[in-house]
Amino acid sequence: MSPCISINGELDEVRTVYLFLGVSAASLAAMVLVDCFMGARAEFLNAFSVVQRLAGLPPPAGESLVAQKFGATGELGIVVAANLVVGGIVTRVIRFLVR
Repeated sequence: MSPCISINGELDEVRTVYLFLGVSAASLAAMVLVDCFMGARAEFLNAFSVVQRLAGLPPPAGESLVAQKFGATGELGIVVAANLVVGGIVTRVIRFLVR
């Protein structure tokens, strides 16, 4: 016997992946926007500084505490990981409420 996979089940999984990626991107955008307005007051983890470093510009806020401890690459990894975690949590909540 071969396992049957319904088209609706596959579409549901694809929609969940798109939802996860969309929510994660929105979380990242919100984090960058908030850090842009906060400026140097975002001392622990500044996502706007990460974006500035990726663009080749020196961040005027200086290095955050995370960048001092883990470097620029570590800070980028933590920003991405944090937003993926938020995206995963929000996606699960949305999927739970929709079903």
